[in-house]
Amino acid sequence: MGFHVIGRHRWIAGATITESTNEDGWTRRFTATIRGWRNWKIYQGPAVNPQFVADAVRRIRNRIDEGDEAIFSERNEYATSQAELAQVGTKEQ
Repeated sequence: MGFHVIGRHRWIAGATITESTNEDGWTRRFTATIRGWRNWKIYQGPAVNPQFVADAVRRIRNRIDEGDEAIFSERNEYATSQAELAQVGTKEQ
């Protein structure tokens, strides 16, 4: 099951969010480059409100901007539900 890029979004300053879909078009995948740091895995699953993706990227970006180096050693896996997506970038992961 391959994915292909359907869009690159600049919803958040300092970040580019790449949206991909699989061959059947039902599964979406969002990855991000944040402040030059590539391959942040944000979400993979059925279509989700883009605002939730943007909020997750914003949380990661803010932690990078605050100098929180722990963000680089935390789990970098795709969220697969809206509940998991709400936890992306939080310190309580």
